[in-house]
Amino acid sequence: MIFHRLSAFILATTAVSDVASFAPAAKSSTVREDLTRVHIATGMPNVGSILTSGGNDGNEGERKPERSGAMIDLDGIKFSGLNGKALSLTTADFPDSASVRRVIPADCFEPETAKSMGYLSVSVIGTALCTSVGVQALPVLDPAQIWTLPFWLAYSSVTGTVAMGLWVLAHECGHGAFSKDKKLQDAVGYVLHSIMLTPYFSWQRSHAVHHRYTNHMELGETHVPENMDASDSDKLYDSIELRKTILKQFGDEKGIKYWGGLQAFLHLIVGWPAYLLIGATGGPDRGMTNHFYPYPLTEPKQPKKELFPGNWKEKVYQSDIGCATVAAGALAWAACNGPAEMMALYGGPLIVVNAWLVLYTWFVFFSISGFFCFAYS
Repeated sequence: MIFHRLSAFILATTAVSDVASFAPAAKSSTVREDLTRVHIATGMPNVGSILTSGGNDGNEGERKPERSGAMIDLDGIKFSGLNGKALSLTTADFPDSASVRRVIPADCFEPETAKSMGYLSVSVIGTALCTSVGVQALPVLDPAQIWTLPFWLAYSSVTGTVAMGLWVLAHECGHGAFSKDKKLQDAVGYVLHSIMLTPYFSWQRSHAVHHRYTNHMELGETHVPENMDASDSDKLYDSIELRKTILKQFGDEKGIKYWGGLQAFLHLIVGWPAYLLIGATGGPDRGMTNHFYPYPLTEPKQPKKELFPGNWKEKVYQSDIGCATVAAGALAWAACNGPAEMMALYGGPLIVVNAWLVLYTWFVFFSISGFFCFAYS
């Protein structure tokens, strides 16, 4: 149990040591502890004591709650095993980044190029083998024929899942964890991201901002909860009202299923392209953003917090070249061999990769235990 708690909090604080220039202004613990509290009992120990003493004395069941209360209103929230304990944390429960780093072996901070290239080879070979199966199936199972759809859906699911390994490695390039050779690292990251129609440098910057401002209601980059008090101009759509409409139209039992299906489609299929194009699910204060164009699409409330400041604007355009090249190749492929073949071998697996990306981010951010993680790696 202590290991699980420690792992969760180490994950929760890894973002602290990333690119310091992205850090938001510090907030006093007084402000956080003045938030609305609902009194629930919690036996969650102080993390600082775990890191320094190695855990408790084994009498965890006899430990008296150090405090009661939660940092948000828990009314109506369904809990699982943790019974909402994670939401009872206060600033004092979180160790500083130096304390976390001290308990992590030093070699964990050293990129190993050979090992990274080995992982890259495994993912490339795996994806290539899956693709070769698809190519061999083309003469027999013409993707333009509707009866072959089950096969190509299965192919996309398997190939996209295997190709997700390439995305993970591209992600490590963006974090600077792939290699000490920055030119090699950026080259690998640029090529892999471009193949997946994601602008490398643009995403590298926005992802660092995402880690700095995770769960920030105004400047968070992704999965920012809808502000019930926001004006209509600040919302892409009013999801609360839409949900009420669906439940009223179809009844609670069917309506909630339809609403869940709609949300799954919007997040898993539309979500990633929408994030790249309009900054979907991001906080309102940067205005509407676009990863292919470095300037805000709408007037930001905090102009000094623009997503792509200074030299990042040029890097956005550099990233566009790779994506434009791949997109042009895909269009040429569709024009020569038909859109069905292009979607079967490339478009379908890419949709699955994007769905996995959103899905595991979704899982990390939200849990029915009420645990909101502060970062994902």
